Amino acid sequence: MSIKTYSLDEIIRYARTHSKYYADLYKDIPEDASFEELPLINQDDFWAHCDQDGGTVATGKQADGQIFKSGGTTGDPKYSLYTAQEWETLCEGCASVMVKGGLQNGTKIANLFYAGGMYASFLYTYSMLYFAPAKTIMYNLSGNVSVEEIVSTILKHQVTCLAGVPSILTKIVSYIDEHQMTGFAVDTVYFAGETLYMDQREKISRTFGREISFRSCFYASNDGGPIGYFTKDCGFNEHRVMSELCKLELIDADTGEIITEPNRPGVIYITSLFKTLIPMIRYPAGDMGEYVEPEGNVDRKFRILGRSNVAARAGYVTLYPQDVGEILNKCGIEYYAYQIIVTHNVRDKFTFKIAAKQENGQNTEKFLEMLYRERSLMQDALNDGTLDEPEVEWCKATDLEYNERTGKLKIIIDKRK
Repeated sequence: MSIKTYSLDEIIRYARTHSKYYADLYKDIPEDASFEELPLINQDDFWAHCDQDGGTVATGKQADGQIFKSGGTTGDPKYSLYTAQEWETLCEGCASVMVKGGLQNGTKIANLFYAGGMYASFLYTYSMLYFAPAKTIMYNLSGNVSVEEIVSTILKHQVTCLAGVPSILTKIVSYIDEHQMTGFAVDTVYFAGETLYMDQREKISRTFGREISFRSCFYASNDGGPIGYFTKDCGFNEHRVMSELCKLELIDADTGEIITEPNRPGVIYITSLFKTLIPMIRYPAGDMGEYVEPEGNVDRKFRILGRSNVAARAGYVTLYPQDVGEILNKCGIEYYAYQIIVTHNVRDKFTFKIAAKQENGQNTEKFLEMLYRERSLMQDALNDGTLDEPEVEWCKATDLEYNERTGKLKIIIDKRK
């Protein structure tokens, strides 16, 4: 295997010596300081110094390897640089643990992650499956092809496993339901990039007519690499720390304290143990998490609790994506996916675009009534004139807006100028 990793001391010493960004960041930090005394990375500051060539964060000029670009949902994509050695370490290291999650020889897997556009997920998944100890049969469709072609292929070839972002999985089951198709052999789903919620899993199992085995492909980021991997004993949103390649920390958002005890939420920070071209030291992953096992367990299990900074806000009302899902479930409305759209014309306004089986005024009334009941602040904002009346639009899954490059559903769209 071609795995090459470093100790924390080696990573820190190399970054201080060869990266101007880290040299400046640590200029007032003694060289014998402990790891915990190093400052946490401010993500905005980090990317202000890291351009398409690595900027002042880079420890040298890239001579080989891969360059990837983030989805760019904010209009300002980030570039992630990997040397050839780093890419091999990432792929082979992740491949080595996939059997712990249940990967078996002979599985027919459709790789439905998005390809091209300097995006990483398709190549990452292909490479992990290629190097994995369990040898599989790969159908490299990508999520770029039409839903009709994907569905036709998995039915014709009796594909048993789908691997993709939840957005493409939603489109597939919506298409199958709409056309009342049967006869599929799918029994396993790998997902990544977004949370696959329990109600979505139930819909997928119902569509394929059997209990589906749901597995996280990996918890990883384009910039930091792998963070956590899935094993058979992992529950909803649970992973084990990929400790061979990454050091994970949970930090209390209010106090800055390092969290070590289970069941206490904190912001996830990562330190890569294999990236030296663009070092990632105490870098925010962008998610909240909590440990679910005692300290000292090998590859300690943790649970992802959702994005640390993602919510839709209009006026003084904040709505998290999971809030809308909970309201739809309480209403008994069967849905595939939804978007929260925020606009402004004199006042702010929420529009909820929902892909559901039924589209009628009765469901609109039920949804809004439950919304006001569960989020009373919304009613207050309507009463005092802060917000305009919210709208509900019913549609098909294919009518929702997706990121053109990554294929991920844009759950929150802010159209205010």
